[in-house]
Amino acid sequence: MRKTISEKERFDVSLEDLQTFLTVADLRGFSRAAERLSLSRPSVSNRVRRLEDKLGVRLLDRTTRHVELTKDGLRLHARASVTLNGLKELLRDFDAEVGTKRLQIDVAATMMVTTIALPPVVQTFAGTHPRISVRLSDRSPAGAIADVAKHRVDMAILVAEDLPPELQFELLLADRCVVVTSLGHPLLKRGEATLAEVLGHPLLSPDGHVALRRAVQVEAEARGLTMDLAEPALGVSNAMTLLAMAAAGLGVLIHPPSLIPPEFLPTIGTLRLSDCDIVRSFGIVTAKDRTLSLPARAFRDHLLASVTAGSFGSEPT
Repeated sequence: MRKTISEKERFDVSLEDLQTFLTVADLRGFSRAAERLSLSRPSVSNRVRRLEDKLGVRLLDRTTRHVELTKDGLRLHARASVTLNGLKELLRDFDAEVGTKRLQIDVAATMMVTTIALPPVVQTFAGTHPRISVRLSDRSPAGAIADVAKHRVDMAILVAEDLPPELQFELLLADRCVVVTSLGHPLLKRGEATLAEVLGHPLLSPDGHVALRRAVQVEAEARGLTMDLAEPALGVSNAMTLLAMAAAGLGVLIHPPSLIPPEFLPTIGTLRLSDCDIVRSFGIVTAKDRTLSLPARAFRDHLLASVTAGSFGSEPT
């Protein structure tokens, strides 16, 4: 009975049978092929016979002493060798890539954290774990949270607010914000200031730092205060630019001290708020339904140890 077009298009040849045929053809013998494949000789014969039955052609001429390829066997051997060798290479590539991914950690964080706090931590981690690669991506808080939820990254480092129920937060650092000013600013005379005194100056509060601005606004409204936002900062998202603006006297900045790079300290003044605490709680966000890999757990432990050792970010003196 003739096969239909759909039956001809269906690939129902076993790769094991095809590999067995190629081994017999290459070694020119069933016994040698059986030894190479760790099979019995009858099993090898059955596989080749099954392949011939599927294809409807004779592939090998068998004698008591020799095995020779038929014309159809030569055709199949030429095509199948290339195909299976290419498949083996692809599988080896997949295996190598999976091995690489096991030793790679993907970490999302807000721009301030990736720019200032994480690079020194990643550097010291590389010194103790040279085979593990840490790949950072700077994201908005919403983007970092989405990356964790969709398992695109192993973890996120950020100030987490209103996390979805499938994610969890582990505190790294509760950072009490300070006021950053230019050198010689009048607020620096006492070393501390009330929120009312601070908000008497233009506030460097960009549109992108919504959570921090909200925290300041809550404290301001509780005291009946209004905020005069410094217009030059409204389109800025990079913390380095904000610090440079504060140093240049374009306004005052309420900012986590751990996210002030040491190289900025000679160019700015800092003072504490005397009548309120504006705290930014940085932590590790992970998915509840995903167990961290061993490399990711090692990096998590290194992060926690860095905070304990005071090497996560910097602290103005």
